[in-house]
Amino acid sequence: MGTAQWVLRRIGPLRVAWLPRGPIWGPDMPSAFVRRALRGPVAGIPPRSLRLVTFETPGDATGLRLASGHSIAELDLTAKPETLRAAMHGKWRNRLCRAERAGLSVTHRPFDPGSDAPLLALEMSQRRIRRYRALSPGFTLAFARAAPRATRIFELREHGDCAAFMLFLLHGSAATYHVGWTGPAGRSVSAHNLLLWRAMLWLRHTGITRLDLGRVDTLRAPGLARFKLGSGARIRRIGPTCLLI
Repeated sequence: MGTAQWVLRRIGPLRVAWLPRGPIWGPDMPSAFVRRALRGPVAGIPPRSLRLVTFETPGDATGLRLASGHSIAELDLTAKPETLRAAMHGKWRNRLCRAERAGLSVTHRPFDPGSDAPLLALEMSQRRIRRYRALSPGFTLAFARAAPRATRIFELREHGDCAAFMLFLLHGSAATYHVGWTGPAGRSVSAHNLLLWRAMLWLRHTGITRLDLGRVDTLRAPGLARFKLGSGARIRRIGPTCLLI
């Protein structure tokens, strides 16, 4: 009927249960049942806990709104490769073509928490320079240790050194772009265009039907937003965060 993952925290005397992005309901579930189920008893959640829900879609939202929703970019990987390429913005596709003609070497494999940890340090340095926030490297390392086959890192190397990489997390029939980095050498050859395209093809081949490229913020990160949407991704609106009362 539905799937949900709650995050439990205790803040002083308060017990807080947060449901990020969910629940994921089966088809044709009545809205009245959905609202009743969220407020009903849930195994593992202590009684009288404050329940916060970040709804998957705006239409599911109920309760006291605490934060508005946001937009994400998604790629539908069920389309044929030629259709995926045709959906790209012209400039984005031209950069991809130049990278392909350059004969660059791209490898991919599961993320190794031991040997690949230095790549996360590069991405952390990039965060400080570009002033953006993301999940900590500790999350990435823990995820890779818990589910090593559910990670995939695509890397471009030049003269033995990493020029760019993109890391994806796999979950069911979907995947999420997690973190990435590129240096001057990678930027000069449009490495991320090539890495994302190779990732799209590999994920599609393995049965992944949807790729979540993350939040689209045209005000704070217009360049990143153009990159995501230029790849052919569509915008989808995520629902608000509400306190169930």
